[in-house]
Amino acid sequence: MVSKTTGQNTPATSARRKRRAPEESMALLTTESLDLFAKNNYSSVTIKDISRSTGINSGLIYYYFNNKSDLFLKTVEKATQEALRTFEEESRNNQTPTDTITGWIQIHATHYIMLQKLAKVSLDYATTHEREDRLDQAIQRFYQKEFEILDHAIVAGMQSGEFRTVEPRQISTFISTFLDGCLFRSFMFPDFDYRQSINDLVDIILSHLKA
Repeated sequence: MVSKTTGQNTPATSARRKRRAPEESMALLTTESLDLFAKNNYSSVTIKDISRSTGINSGLIYYYFNNKSDLFLKTVEKATQEALRTFEEESRNNQTPTDTITGWIQIHATHYIMLQKLAKVSLDYATTHEREDRLDQAIQRFYQKEFEILDHAIVAGMQSGEFRTVEPRQISTFISTFLDGCLFRSFMFPDFDYRQSINDLVDIILSHLKA
């Protein structure tokens, strides 16, 4: 609150500003940045845009992050880590390779909006001239982890006799490509039923593995 007589911030205003911990500010910045990068594109979004969207001073943003690419990196890492953390938490009770594959695919339904934004900013970033190795690696790590999860589950299923003999890498690539297609399809078709398509993928993959 600003005093009408002095034009300065009142103690109440200052107190409210102090209540936001650095962790809260950083979480707000990465969340809002993901939205901005997804709605626009990596090249066009500026620190000033992010400052206006969050209400956080540009100088403070540069205190938390070295530059825009550093903020983008942290935003991508947070989004991928959140998806992986959710999968790990929900997969603790997985008893079979079928549970693991089903769980990973279903993560894309429960976290669809967030992963859709991540896919959009990754695609936009891939076409920019401002590419950096560490940003490329941050995006690649998610896909590497996806292949590790799927490959391990398929191999374990074949070894236990739950699945027939297949080429694990081929199946993992198909699943990953299909899920990416779902994420991008709704950009073109807003009424696209991604949940049904993801459920169909589970049925198709398991039917193929257990044929």
